[in-house]
This record gives sequence, C-alpha cells and structure tokens, in this order.
Amino acid sequence: MNNPTSIETWREAEGLLRRAQRILAITHVNPDGDAIGSLLGFTLAMRQLGKEVSPTCQDSAPQRNNYIAGFPDIRNEGRGTYDLIVSIDASDLQRLGDVYKPAQHARTPMLVFDHHITNTEFGAVNVVEPETSSSAEIILKLIQRMNIRLTGDIATALLTGLITDTLAFRTSNTSADTLAAATTLMRAGANMLEITQRALVIKPFESIRFMAAGVLQAKVEDEVIWATLPRKMRSEVGYHEPRGDAGLVSMLASAQEARIAVVFVENADGNVEIGFRAQPGYDVSQVAMEFGGGGHPAAAGCTLPGPMRDAVNRVLPRVKRAIRER
Repeated sequence: MNNPTSIETWREAEGLLRRAQRILAITHVNPDGDAIGSLLGFTLAMRQLGKEVSPTCQDSAPQRNNYIAGFPDIRNEGRGTYDLIVSIDASDLQRLGDVYKPAQHARTPMLVFDHHITNTEFGAVNVVEPETSSSAEIILKLIQRMNIRLTGDIATALLTGLITDTLAFRTSNTSADTLAAATTLMRAGANMLEITQRALVIKPFESIRFMAAGVLQAKVEDEVIWATLPRKMRSEVGYHEPRGDAGLVSMLASAQEARIAVVFVENADGNVEIGFRAQPGYDVSQVAMEFGGGGHPAAAGCTLPGPMRDAVNRVLPRVKRAIRER
C-alpha cells in the first residue's frame, strides 16, 4: 500500500478512461477542498478529451470553494447510464454516501484515485498512493501521463487540493514532489495567495462563532483535547452549514498541552461525526479505522450512532490508549 502505483496499474487506469465516454465521478461525503478540487480538476481534464463527466457528491460543496471552475456542475445524485465510475479522495465505498447505489452501479467498472493509507482498494483498478500529499497531486500525475493540457482552471482546482490537505504546505506529507507540483500549477495560472486565502483563511462570521462556542467548552485530558458540538449549538450561534465542525479540530490541534485533538459533531440525523488530528509521531488513522472510518496518521475521521455521550465514551478511551501505546 505504501509503494508508488505500478506502471501497469497506471496503464489500466488510463485505458479505462480512454475507453469510457460517460463517466460518473464521485467524491466523499462532507467534502473538503481536496475532494472538491480533485473532483473538478479531474472533470475539467476529462472534458478536454471529449468525455461526458458528471461530478457528484452526496453533500453540498463548501461555498468557500465556489471560485473553482465547474463548481455549479456538482450534483448530489448519479442517475443515468455510465461506462465508468471514478471514485476520488474516498477511502472506502461507504464514503461515497448515497450517490453510489449498488443496485444501479455495481455492474459498472470503478476506478479509484486516492491517497488515504486506510483505502480498502474497492475499485476494479486502484491508484492509491498514501505517501502523496493529496488526491489533487495524484490527479495532476494523471493529467501529465495522459498529455492533457493543464489550463489555469484545472491548475486552480488542483492547487486548492494541495493547499487544503497540506494546510498550506505545513503538514508532514508535504514533500519535494508536492512543492514541485505546486510550482507546476502556479506556472499554469493558479494564484497561490488567492487560493490560500479563500480555501483556508477567510471564513464566514457564523463559522467563527461556531468554533468559538466549541473552544469555550473544550477539555484537555491525558494529552487529548476534545470538544462536542451538539445540534442545538448550530442554531444558537446561527451556523447554517448542515455538517462539519467549521475547522475546530484543526484549531484545537494547535494546543501545546495536547498530542491529539478530537471533535464530536452531532448531525441532524442523530449520528455523531468525529474528527481527529494528531501531532507528528502519533497515528489517528488506525483509531478511526477501528470505528469504521479512515484517513491519514495526522488527520482522520469516522461516524458513529448517537447519542453524543455514547460516542464520547467509546472513542476517548481509545484515543488516550493510542497516546500511551505510541
């Protein structure tokens, strides 16, 4: 899993794409900037080859990414007939959510592009590179291999993915190859300053209030910093996004006293979405995987049934044990 994708696998992936005419491209639920940037970068690239591509995601794409070309084309369902399904930035089939319907799609070949170490290789062909910074970096490799023209719009989409998943090149998965990819994308027309501001820095005031409410009730125990965001808190502070923590877990991870940050978010359906962040040397991907999720050593997530207190009581002891057993 940690080895680069073989030449044979890349050729199989390219063959599937060249033969397909109608492609259903799906990214994971509760998408981040890498999910949306990679999805739209792939879509724009394949359309250059004359392919009909339907970019889809179960959940609404973050409005902060609405500067990316093709953003209005993202749909939340995959009706229709397709030659190929392409999964982008999802570690397992469940992460595709309701867009993927086995009764409708199971007989259509699936191609997977992903960089999560917990990927289950659920496609007919799997381009999975856990040591790569982002799925966007993998899509750039695909574009270069297939000799597709790298336009400014594609470059903007993919640089969004790189910047988001490396937190502006500050994470341990940032490599010399990542910086070279960023240089390539900038030379193609992507504006790093503008993308960094829009993808990471600028936030709606309501999301700042939501994070502040979470910070006020955060706790530090045994080098774990954690917080809960119940449903009612959203309405109390006027935060209208239906899912996610507005970036709270990343903020808490900067606490000097903690090695791992955990945020529990109660969704409208009563399930609890859990985000993990870890300092270098600690691995939360395996913790998330034990609870049916996945991700990276430094950033992972999972979803558990409610109520909130049950999810907290299940997860916190396991996170503390991960620190003790390091």
